[in-house]
Amino acid sequence: MVYTFAALPLSTWQLPLKSAGQRIASIETAQHVCKGRFDRGEIVRALKKAHWVLPLVLVVFSSAHAGSVPATVYFNGGYAFANDGYGIPPYQGTLNGKSALFYCVDFNHEIYGNTSWNAHITNLNSPNASFSSTRLDNKQTYLEMAWLITQMESTTSQNEQAQLQWAIWSFSGGHSPYLNNNAMVADAFAAVQDGFRGNGWEILTPLGSYGQEFLVDPPAATPEPSSMLLFGTVLLGLSFVMRRKWPAPVAESNLPPTV
Repeated sequence: MVYTFAALPLSTWQLPLKSAGQRIASIETAQHVCKGRFDRGEIVRALKKAHWVLPLVLVVFSSAHAGSVPATVYFNGGYAFANDGYGIPPYQGTLNGKSALFYCVDFNHEIYGNTSWNAHITNLNSPNASFSSTRLDNKQTYLEMAWLITQMESTTSQNEQAQLQWAIWSFSGGHSPYLNNNAMVADAFAAVQDGFRGNGWEILTPLGSYGQEFLVDPPAATPEPSSMLLFGTVLLGLSFVMRRKWPAPVAESNLPPTV
């Protein structure tokens, strides 16, 4: 919106002269208004209060990442290769709009290309109780499957990759056509017992009846409130700086102003 101000004659802008007492009163009023708006002491006190609130905010947002934020999974129909009538992962698609590779750990649910669903995120490093929202509800099992996936990623042989994937599917009812399935599962169990923790891996469990459960390891695909954490950290640091640098307000004098 554009405002147009008409020029006023000089006589309109001329104001009557004030006495010395009126001028002093006007100055005191202006000082009071400015002090009310820009009192540094009030700002410091507010920041001191924020100093106690911000750590709680940071804890809440950091803990929210451990599985409470739903994800949107999109499967575009792509997979690595076919074996015995089934597509072998990694499957192709996006996670929250970012390109991702998915490893299927769910043999009991069919999916189709160009479809999407919402999923619950569970980090493999979460406590055992957090796995109650997954389809297998067993942290040990998911860790073993994640280890098998790491073996898939370490080989370029499609035959070995297929054997490893069938070993993964065997946890959810898939019948492997390979004779060494039990040996692979035993190796996975031993790896977890020896300390494999699946750092970075996450389970994507569909929130509805449609969708497959995936394991995924994209470093930046999972939604994380990093911007909120950064914002809170900046405010927290600012509160310390203001608390240390700003001096206490000077006490007002009760003496009358000098003329």
